[in-house]
Parts: sequence; structure tokens; C-alpha cells
Amino acid sequence: MKIEQAKITFNCHGTPESKAFDDLYYSNKSGFDETHYVFIEGNGLLENWKEYQNRHFTIAETGFGTGLNFLCVARQFDLFRQANPDHALQRLSFVSTEKFPLTIADLSEAIKNWPLLSKYADDLITHYPIAVSGAHRLSILDGQITLDLHFGDAITSFSNMHVYDDGLVDAWFLDGFAPRKNDELWSEALFLQLARLSKENASFATFTAASAVRRGLEDAGFKVKKRKGFGKKREMIFGHFQQSKKHSQIFKCQHPAYYRAALAKTTQPYVAVVGAGLAGAISALKLIKQGCKVDLICADSKVAQGASGNPLGGFYPQLNAEAGINSQVHIHSFMYAHRFYQQLNDCGVRFEHDWCGVLQLGFNSNQLTRIQKLREKATWPDNLVQYVSAQQASQIANVPLKQDALFIPQAGWISPPDLVRACIDYCHTHQTSEFTLKTNTRLTHVEETRDTCHLSLVETNQEYSAEYDGVILAMGSNTPTSLPPVLPYRLTRGQVELVKESTQSLELKTVICHKGYMTPAIHGVHAMGSTYIKDDTNIEVRADETETNIDMHVSAMQGSDWLSELTMKHLNTQNHNVDSARAAVRCSMPDHLPVVGEYPNIISQQQTLKDLYKAQAPESYDTPSKNCRIMCLTGLGSRGLTTAPILAEIAVSQLLKQPLPMQNELLNALNPNRFLVRSLIRRQPY
Repeated sequence: MKIEQAKITFNCHGTPESKAFDDLYYSNKSGFDETHYVFIEGNGLLENWKEYQNRHFTIAETGFGTGLNFLCVARQFDLFRQANPDHALQRLSFVSTEKFPLTIADLSEAIKNWPLLSKYADDLITHYPIAVSGAHRLSILDGQITLDLHFGDAITSFSNMHVYDDGLVDAWFLDGFAPRKNDELWSEALFLQLARLSKENASFATFTAASAVRRGLEDAGFKVKKRKGFGKKREMIFGHFQQSKKHSQIFKCQHPAYYRAALAKTTQPYVAVVGAGLAGAISALKLIKQGCKVDLICADSKVAQGASGNPLGGFYPQLNAEAGINSQVHIHSFMYAHRFYQQLNDCGVRFEHDWCGVLQLGFNSNQLTRIQKLREKATWPDNLVQYVSAQQASQIANVPLKQDALFIPQAGWISPPDLVRACIDYCHTHQTSEFTLKTNTRLTHVEETRDTCHLSLVETNQEYSAEYDGVILAMGSNTPTSLPPVLPYRLTRGQVELVKESTQSLELKTVICHKGYMTPAIHGVHAMGSTYIKDDTNIEVRADETETNIDMHVSAMQGSDWLSELTMKHLNTQNHNVDSARAAVRCSMPDHLPVVGEYPNIISQQQTLKDLYKAQAPESYDTPSKNCRIMCLTGLGSRGLTTAPILAEIAVSQLLKQPLPMQNELLNALNPNRFLVRSLIRRQPY
């Protein structure tokens, strides 16, 4: 849901001040120098990076504020990579929290005085997220740096972050307003979360030397030292986490039912992605950008032959008046996907799309009630979704419309097969990784061993086997029989019409949604979808479905003259064939959410978690065995354009043991074993 933004002023030095906390965001003397002294030198980052032997380093921060600390670190890491191009350390994650995020105008004003940081500030400002609570992942320097901005209370945000067995954070920036002005932050609850998330020997530094902060850190397992403070400040403290994993297990514990494993360390992971639709192509691209070696395995002779082959698709979130789990998943997926697609386009990955906005019409009484509730509750920010009258909707669409609507300005349409091909083209041309597309290749068997994943494949009737460090199964419901059937797939046929434009329909400027969707004319045709027929896997085009589809659109838009003319002409045309429509089968789940995570070992989990219904403390359950090398990514339904990018990011981040781009509450709702967990809690057969 939308979150309150900071109210600030700029003093005579040009330094931002918080009205709520009556405190400066950084030193009047020099915020840039303060960051370098307190946090970069205080954590010994340059020395640590030189000695670091892993590919990935994680910094976490309390209080993002103006982003100055992040921008300084981004610059420092960029300089480090330029000076040490062959160093093992290649990626940086920066995880930060902010209860009262700045407006984009105030953020721009606050950092404009640092020209050395403009290269990194431009990316931050361009992709700065809408003020919605939860986690927002941004990519800087073409993925060399990721920024996870958690909008909300710091303690709540940290407690909702996933942590691996050996911790998550290498270095802490303990920033924020002074303890005497923000005592809610500097509390025992915060220090315990720092301990829960820290790797052994994780460093920390902070501007304050307040005795309560020092004692709290020591009690949580940190070794604390003092040094001279910046400028006129007498002292600051720094140190490292010294308590072993064994002694801090109570802080590390997450509920084992939703435990997420990761690959062991490897120099260049070799990963197979099975399935060459949206989910598979985007997963392959993300792995390539991480420096992995990738095989993309496609059962067909060409990519995007399933539901991802529909020529045009609407791109928008499913919003409700209440910020429930499903709404939160969809809104965070949508915002991340919009940033992802924008950055793809910015780095030269070209695919047909248009952020022309989407109008969701109040086409019946239930939808009108839904729209009114969204308007009254104002759960989401106006720059995300707006209520518009029928007259305003007509002006936006540039054609007459008869219903009030919701307008989503950042939404629009995308060509899924064009996007898939663009992602694969990028993988082929990437200079620092190895990529192979294997068409006409079927996966028949997958088995995880201690050190690898063993795949049995058939390529054009020729059987062979291959070994990989990890596998992402992005193949809908086509799971190989060697894995137990654990997911309650729902298969639904859908047919999309390709309707030739008319003089009037050519004026349509935005996507219109009701029970179906209609795009503006692209290359002379509108895409009008879609039917939903459960448990029908036939993909032949049907004339009666064309009529059903057209009738649905005409009825939902209350017989608008321009639409009636368009559709009547289409129905009267006698050449309904594969060129005027396309049918495909969508794979979804009963709870209308997709699936991402390691493929569950059902037999082990049924035994280990059999007492879930007793609601015991998490530490009372053993961690069940997992297929940590086998990831599944499926159940996207008709929302693949919206959800595929964040799901691929989750899968790749988990495989590579990096911070996850969603908070635990939402990750749990996407976990592949969630249906088993629910059945165990309810004591029902699975």
C-alpha cells in the first residue's frame, strides 16, 4: 500500500533537514566526505574487497534517506572493478530501508551538488520506485550493482528478509537520525535483526557513539570499537559480528516450512534453463548478466511456441481495494517488470511495446463497486492507479467509452514473442558469458546428486545426458516424470483474436481491459482476448470461440459504435484461419499466484513438517531436505508479462545465494510447497 513520504526543507547550506525528526540527513560540512569517513573507511571496505574471494558482496543499511551513502559506495565499487577487472568480486548488493522515502523531486535536489555521483544518481532517479511499502529492486551499472529499497519500518523490513544458513550481510551502514531523536529505530529489536542477518565477521560502522547503541550491539554479539568521529563529532563506533552461527541460531531461525536453499560456491555456475517462453528467456538473460554459463533448452523447433507466442499482450497489474497478498505480489511484480523492461530497452535490447496506459472499465455492477472501493480506500498512490470518469476515460483512450474506469499510466502492451527473441539475442551477443540455445530438445529425466544435476535429454531422437550446477524448470506443467507431481496445475485454453483496424478504431490510444483486453492497432491489427476454457488443451482456432470473444467485448463496452463496426466487419470476413486468431494453453495455480523456488522433496517434507497443525515455534521443526539445485518457475497464467521478470530474478538470486527481491511474506505465498504446507496445517490429505 502507499506509504507516507518525507517532509523536508533545505537549510542555508543546501543540506536537507527532516521536519518530523528535526535533524539533518547529512553533515553541513560535506555529506560526501562524511560517508567516506564513517561508512566506507569505518567498514574497511576497500581492504575487505581486495581480500574477498567470493563473487558477491552485500552491504545493508538502516535509513536510505537521500541515497548519498549508496551513491558513494556505487562509485567506489565501480572504481574498484575498473582497477581490478579480473578480481573474484564482481557483484555488489546494497540493501536499505526507509520508513519515509523522499519524493523524487526532493531526492533530485538533495544529490544534485555531487557531480562525481551523477553517473549513478541518474539511474537511481530514473528508476526510483513509487512510494509503495515493501521491497523494490533496482539495477545499476547494467546489473553489476543491485539496490534493494525496502520502504517501511526498518525492524519490520529486516525481520521480513530471507537469510541463508551462513548469513546474508557482509557490512552494515548503521545510519539514520540521531538516537535521541529516533529512539524507536535504535532498539534491541533492531540489533537482534542485525545479528540474524549477519555473516560471521560482518563489519559495521555508525556515526553515533551513544552508550545505548554500543551496549545493544554488544549484547547482540558484535565486537564494538571507538574511533574519532567525523568533523566536530568526538567519537563514532565500528566493529564486527563475532558470535558464531551456533550461538546465534535463535536469531537466524526462519520457519523451515519455507526454507530456501542455494547453490554451493562455484566460480562460474553452469545452469540449464528448461523452457523457452517468457519465464525461461528472461531467466537465461539474468543468468548471463550474472556471468553464468547457460544452456536454454527448448522442446520446439522455435522459441515462444506456447502461451508466450501470442503476438500482443496487455501489461498491467491486478489491483484490489485491499492490499492483500495477491495484490501485493502483483503490484511489486508490475513495478519491477516496468523497471526491467525500461532498462532492457535502454541497453539496446529492442522489442515491440508501448507504455500507453491501461484502462480497466467498470463494465458491470461488481466492477463498478470494485472501482469505487479502490477510489474510496486510496490504498495505492495516484501515480500508480487513478480513478477516471467515462468522459476522462474517453479522452485518454481517444475513442468514446461509456463506463468509469481505473487508469494505470505505466501499463501498456508488449509483444511476448518479440520480447523472448530479444532476450535470447542478448544472451547470444553477451561478451563475458557462454550461452547455447538447444532447440528440438526434450528433457526426459532430471536427478540431483550431491555435486551436480544430471539431465537426460533427447535432441531430434538422439538421447544424451549432461551435468549442470543448477536447473531452472520454466516449462509450464510439463514436469519430467522423474520428479514427483507436487503442484496442482490448472490448465486453461485461451483464444486471442487479431482484428483488422478500422478508420475509427485506429484512433484508440490505450489498452482497454474489462473481462478481456483490447490493444491499440499495431501493424494494422488489434489483439482482442481472451477466452478462458478450463481443462481444454486443444490449441486449434475455433470459429465459435471467435464469436464468443467478440460478443464479450461488445457486451462489456455496451455496444460502442466504433467497436460494433470493427467487430461486425471481422465476423463477416470469411477467412477465419490461423492468421486471424491464435489459441494457447495457460498454466496457473488454484490460488491465482505463480510458483518459484526449489522443487520440493515432498516425502521428506511430509515427515518433517507433519506437526505443522500444532503451530509450534519455528525452531522446533527440523529443516526438510530440498532439491536445492532444481528450481521451478511456473503457474504464470495470463500474467506472464507482469510476473516473469521478478520470478526469474527470485530464482536466479536464490540459486546464486544473493539477497532476494521480495519480502518473506510474499515469497512464502509463491513457494512451490505452499499447497503441501496448507494441507498439513489443515490436516488434510495431499
